Amino acid sequence: MPNLHAVLSAVNAGAGYSVLPRSPCQEYLDSGRLVRLHAPEEPPLNTLFLVQRPGSDTNPDVARVREHLRAAARGW
Repeated sequence: MPNLHAVLSAVNAGAGYSVLPRSPCQEYLDSGRLVRLHAPEEPPLNTLFLVQRPGSDTNPDVARVREHLRAAARGW
């Protein structure tokens, strides 16, 4: 499948089951179109990495966005 939305669409159409993040599925779960099959006591962590292309740190706009993301991530 090319992306998570395609997987979600396929499962919603009856193509079996999948492991998907809650955020794209929430509407389907709320409406009863999909059913959550497993609810672990401690959900898995989603590790995110903030990356940039080499050499882009000289661009002040890139640096500004990077610092904003770093500051915001402290509260995630």
